[in-house]
Amino acid sequence: MIGEILGNRYKIIRELGTGGMAWVYLAEDLKEHQEVAVKVLYPQYSEDVSYVQRFTREAKLAIKLSSPHIVKVLNYGSDRDIHYLVMEKVAGEDLKSILQHRGPLPYREVLGIAAQVSRALHHANEHGIVHRDIKPENLMITPDGTVKVLDFGIARARTLPSITQSGFIGSPYYISPEQAMGETVDIRSDIYSLGIVMYEMLSGKLPFDASSPWSIISQHIANKPPVLALSGTDLPRPVEDLINKALSKDPADRFQTPAELLAAIEAVMGGRELPRVSLPPTPRSRQVRELLLQSLYERAIEAMQAERWTRAVNLFNQVLKIEPAYRDAAQKLAYAGLHARLSALHLAACRAMEAERWQEAVDELSEIVSVEPEYRDAADLLSSAALSLAAHRAVEEAAKLYDRAMACCDAGDWDAAVACLEEVQRLDPKRRDVQARLALARRQARRARSPLNRLSVWVRSWLSETG
Repeated sequence: MIGEILGNRYKIIRELGTGGMAWVYLAEDLKEHQEVAVKVLYPQYSEDVSYVQRFTREAKLAIKLSSPHIVKVLNYGSDRDIHYLVMEKVAGEDLKSILQHRGPLPYREVLGIAAQVSRALHHANEHGIVHRDIKPENLMITPDGTVKVLDFGIARARTLPSITQSGFIGSPYYISPEQAMGETVDIRSDIYSLGIVMYEMLSGKLPFDASSPWSIISQHIANKPPVLALSGTDLPRPVEDLINKALSKDPADRFQTPAELLAAIEAVMGGRELPRVSLPPTPRSRQVRELLLQSLYERAIEAMQAERWTRAVNLFNQVLKIEPAYRDAAQKLAYAGLHARLSALHLAACRAMEAERWQEAVDELSEIVSVEPEYRDAADLLSSAALSLAAHRAVEEAAKLYDRAMACCDAGDWDAAVACLEEVQRLDPKRRDVQARLALARRQARRARSPLNRLSVWVRSWLSETG
């Protein structure tokens, strides 16, 4: 696309990078005479109505945001089936690159970065927007130290992440437990993701890592993060307390708003302790505690047997909050979390099929089959959705070829018109307007190839050249 002009305004200069759903280019705004960043949807998403609708809807939300800590969305539009988003160009380096060449950062610098991200999240929260993909790659640090959050509210493609009704958007390394299970998320999910980023900035490694994305997700759902206290450092205890609170499995146990998190960050930076409550147990309280654990565990097992996976997850989380090593609650929690996710994917896939959003259905079902090939009717549904997607794409391709054939007819290029119409007929045999057009194009092509017609064309050309 280098050199192309989108919307008669944005001239593409060079590629800046690629993502799961779009290319990002440096462009010149010919109207404002300034450089901008332009995100262009990949063709396979530009052709899918559901993706385009989400892209447009979320661009309208993002364009309302105006904060010094959020990369500004300036415009959006489409040009010849190319859908694009225009953002301010930010000089600087993303946090991922900084961590790769610097390693762990001093805790005060970490808290300073987290405070700026919290301000961005606070502004978005006031507009009812949840980012859903807070990670180092989406945090730009400018030369003067300002943090700017990228991709606020913009739909992304699915590798492991999803942009479907299951609500699963984001990297598995930074995803909140409720997001991983396909539950509705709010701003507390972003606070969890920021907690993961803070942990990584301080330690130089992720708290949850594995070879399989599903193993990572299970750890987010069931495991406590490793102890953060670093040997040979001056990391204060309140810093670890702050991060552990942000990483609570239950959203109700986290900071409830970015403003609350920001206040805690400022308190820790000022040398103040976070409030901690710890009461010594009594014999009576221990008995009550054991009865409570047993009741919660048994109710969680009943929920699993009834395939009420989200309820099971919540109950097992309550058990582990009280007693982290209680029976096999951690393993049961991971199993319930996985099935909560599979159930959400299956529901989303069925809804996508009902709405004839075939690509979305194929994505959801492929993820299910890759993890649990025998899960319900997922394999059969995947075959059906894949066939429907292929048929849908064939009809779309046939429509484009038909338009191209009509243009060839207008230009007198009958052989090309015949080739296009024959392909249309192959791709979409039910199309009724092709047969007559194809017969006409073939007659005209034969006429154009006749010796008399060639002689006539040569004579006209010769007369034109000789005047």
